[in-house]
Amino acid sequence: MRCGTTGSLTRTEGRQARMGFVHVLVYVLEAFIVFTAAILATRLLGKSAIVQLTPFDLMAIVIIGTVVAEPLVQNGTAGALLGAALLVLLHVVFSRLALYGRINKVLLGEPTIVVRHGRLVVENLRRNNLSVAQLLAILRSSGYPYLDDIEFALLEPIGQVSVLPRDGARPVSPDDLGLPHTYRGLPLPVVLDGIVKSENLALARKDRTWLEKELGRLGLKDSSRVLYAYVEHPDTLVVHLKDGTVRASRPERLHYTPER
Repeated sequence: MRCGTTGSLTRTEGRQARMGFVHVLVYVLEAFIVFTAAILATRLLGKSAIVQLTPFDLMAIVIIGTVVAEPLVQNGTAGALLGAALLVLLHVVFSRLALYGRINKVLLGEPTIVVRHGRLVVENLRRNNLSVAQLLAILRSSGYPYLDDIEFALLEPIGQVSVLPRDGARPVSPDDLGLPHTYRGLPLPVVLDGIVKSENLALARKDRTWLEKELGRLGLKDSSRVLYAYVEHPDTLVVHLKDGTVRASRPERLHYTPER
């Protein structure tokens, strides 16, 4: 009788051990799926979710992290600690995998050109959910308020914007060499995505009548085709159209020849 009881207990303990092992494997698999899902969700948000967090970008990332991690913290303190340890381990593993070219392309993506030869690459901005206003703010903070000073600007996989200035706009300035130069002032955006910025027109001491007249001189009936337009001191209007071309009321003030 005792032998039967002992055998039954042994089999029960064996089943419990196997179930425990299976439970751990399932938990590890869940952690892997959760971590991968979070990476994919962040990738789908676009690089703008990293480069410059807006309130909705921040909330999206926080909520995604909370939702996908919830299955890992439903098992009490021990489960939460194990989940945290697994996520750290997965982070290390994915970081190592990112060292390999093909895998890195899948996990992080590739640099994207957002400015080419002084012109905005509209389709790449839209593809990465980066607005013109956001990009201009980043470029200004990098010391490049004028697009025509930029040979290339790349939106990096890590979310930063790298700027390659044209030869004449590199750190050594005309002042350093004692060369004469023309004052350009702060480029005030007067049109963004087809919308006229009246407050910036006022700061530039211009009005809508002046803007409409200048647009007309450039062959534009209104601002609907304009992606970005700014006033350069004292009275030059530079227009970047949604088709990627550039027009200017005084082309000689630009370093790149505008297209018509």
